[in-house]
Amino acid sequence: MKNYLKKLAAVMMAALMLLSSVAVMAAAADGNCDCEHCPSIVIPGIFQSKVRYLDENGNEMLNEEGEPYSAPFFMMSTNDIIKEALWEALVPLGSLLIAQNDYEEQCAKAVAKVLGDALLSNIALDNTGRVIKNIKADKYTTSLANLPEEQREYALDQIPLDLYTEIAGMDHLYFFSYHSTGNMIDNVQELYELIQTAKAETGHDKVNLVPISQGGSVENALMQYYIDNGLDFAGDVNRVCYVVPAADGASVLGDIYRYGLLDDDDALYGYMFPSLLDEDQEMLAYLINLILRILPNADVNNILDTAVHVLVEDYLEYSTMLWALVPSKDYPDCREMYLSDPEDAIVREQTDWYYNAQVNSRKYILEFKEKGVEFFDIVDYNVTMYQIVDCWDDVNADGIIHLDSESFGATSVAVNKSLPDDYVQANTYCTDPSHNHIDEARLVDASTGILCESTFYFKNQNHEQTARNDVIMRLAIRILTDETFENVYSDPAFPQFNYARDSRGTINKYNLWKDYDTSGLSPEDAAEFEYALSEVEKAINSTYMPTEEFNAAKDRFNKAVDKVVYGETAKEEEPDFFTAFLSKLLKFWSDVMLFFFGGKGFSEIFWFI
Repeated sequence: MKNYLKKLAAVMMAALMLLSSVAVMAAAADGNCDCEHCPSIVIPGIFQSKVRYLDENGNEMLNEEGEPYSAPFFMMSTNDIIKEALWEALVPLGSLLIAQNDYEEQCAKAVAKVLGDALLSNIALDNTGRVIKNIKADKYTTSLANLPEEQREYALDQIPLDLYTEIAGMDHLYFFSYHSTGNMIDNVQELYELIQTAKAETGHDKVNLVPISQGGSVENALMQYYIDNGLDFAGDVNRVCYVVPAADGASVLGDIYRYGLLDDDDALYGYMFPSLLDEDQEMLAYLINLILRILPNADVNNILDTAVHVLVEDYLEYSTMLWALVPSKDYPDCREMYLSDPEDAIVREQTDWYYNAQVNSRKYILEFKEKGVEFFDIVDYNVTMYQIVDCWDDVNADGIIHLDSESFGATSVAVNKSLPDDYVQANTYCTDPSHNHIDEARLVDASTGILCESTFYFKNQNHEQTARNDVIMRLAIRILTDETFENVYSDPAFPQFNYARDSRGTINKYNLWKDYDTSGLSPEDAAEFEYALSEVEKAINSTYMPTEEFNAAKDRFNKAVDKVVYGETAKEEEPDFFTAFLSKLLKFWSDVMLFFFGGKGFSEIFWFI
């Protein structure tokens, strides 16, 4: 009897242990996480998602060289582009060169068609706003912890939040992948589903959102999606940490849609190409300025205008994701230009829907703040916009997105232009008049931005190099992992106004050589190396350091490593004499031609003479 009871007790214990194990596994499967960190979903910027061109079997399409087409535009092969150009544009261009007249705009139309077919034909959309060809983004429908290593590394390379994963866990970080020129409503529905997945997998009832650049427009649409469907945004979202968001589009795109590229004489024959090309391509830039004069000025302008119009109307017209990047002030006119025909009705309905989300986004943010959602914003500013559109010198920007869009309404004049001497802080959204929201150089009044108490500004930081600024990444991680961090006054280490820096490579280099044995060096070399090491360590550990100081410490350390570790003394690379001379000569003649003849082509100058 006793043995029977022992066996029965053992069976019952085993059953209880099995049931408890099942319960634990079920709890883990349901994601009953009791940690203090909400999962975070990164909504990346334009072209930061891996997108593929697939055949009907789901395999990547190959070009004639047997290689996958290159994203994001999946352009024709070089040979096909040459064939297309020869077939479509050679005769009209030759005719224009000979006659110095583009009869019936044949050359302008041919050039536009070649550009469109070469650059954008594979990503064209139909009149419902869907991609015609099988272009799809890789979908990351679970946390980074559950992704294949390749996808995990890709996501962290796009937005370096490795430190976040060390604090909150890889299973609390999600990467929303989407097609940047595709359909906004489809993308937002998928983002909503990912939010629900993150909640279910982690067991948290709320998530954090990290909209980056174009992701800011996606987040606008997400708020509208919640409102339209009677869903509880505040019930799902804990914090939103914007990083250089295109919250109200990018004025560069609005100008392109409305007016085309700059074609005034000073721009076209002066600064446009030198500003677009690197310093080591200066010779090419001024050569282009002179080559353009082979054609009459009016025809050059018309070719540019026609090319832009055709590219938008024939290839980009139905991309609701790109329409979301048109600023709200430009949308009505652009809509009339490109979406006024009856066959545009479906896309027009979708872009109108987004326009409503865009113009109301600031109101929605304030309403959701009242319901407990916390909003933060990280902004780059004081970088000149690409000098290809009219507004380039009229607005403060980060090279791509104008400041008003990124900052939800901060006041500024233009790059390196201070506010008027008699300007007084507006305090539009600041509840404490003792707070100072104007930066030291008086370039920005942050108090007019709706998130003035929780927006952080990085002066001279270029939009495309935002992820290379480790302080910005550390700030974003702090916001996402520390609930006590509430505003620009929470920690003096992260003030409202900060500086640009490019730390990529420097931190890894420091970690690689920080323990270098200097005992075998001469006293002078050892002292030099240790001083450079201490200075770069100070720079890396600092979260607030002027750009010039950071760069000086970085350069000193690089030179010390080159000398001590590699036995090389860094030398300033001197430009090739012939190249430097030719660059100056071409610049001289380009400037002379512009000064005396404006935008006239050579034939017009000859006729004038």
